[in-house]
Amino acid sequence: MSSAFAAQEQDLARLSAAARRRALIPQAGIDFASNDYLGLAGSDLLRDAVREALERGVPVGSGGSRLLRGNHPEHEALEAEAAAFFGSERALWFSTGYAANSALLATLPQRGDLVVNDALIHASAHEGMRLGRAATAAACHNDPDDVERIVHRYRLDGGTGRVWIAVESIYSMDGDCAPLDALLAIADRHEAVLLVDEAHATGVLGAGGRGLGAAFAGRDN
Repeated sequence: MSSAFAAQEQDLARLSAAARRRALIPQAGIDFASNDYLGLAGSDLLRDAVREALERGVPVGSGGSRLLRGNHPEHEALEAEAAAFFGSERALWFSTGYAANSALLATLPQRGDLVVNDALIHASAHEGMRLGRAATAAACHNDPDDVERIVHRYRLDGGTGRVWIAVESIYSMDGDCAPLDALLAIADRHEAVLLVDEAHATGVLGAGGRGLGAAFAGRDN
């Protein structure tokens, strides 16, 4: 064994001895632990669609990033369909929701802006804020008054950048809903942008499974 990993092996041995080492063992039975709420991972419809696409010659890999040589008509068709479904001008697909949150919050808010995030927002959003250039402030969970207090303080202190309010429509740990109507009113008053993570609402809540934000389709912010 390489001496570089001896300490790690000893740590794993201690965890095993204390019955604290986790083993990834496939489990049978009913799934109450994953994010596959809609059962899509075992969907016969999706299996048939994949089989039909392969028979048509759709590639099984992109061959590179979309910025270079990896953009395919299938990507654009999927995004056009998503934009129509959610009632938006455009859509952009990421490989995971984690990547979408972290990339968005790392790139859209700029230096001089302020991101006000709910205290219980997902770790992916926190990663994006750490990577980004904007100032950040956490508001008490589901508390629009605290959000507005933070925005007021930012303006009183001379802040002139754009304000971004980052929340989840359904919080994955507690299952409670964000007060989107009150948060949108704050966004209107302060010309802010409300960013809503619909990971746990899409396909389940809102008109046609479009998420809780579907009730506010067409709003600029």
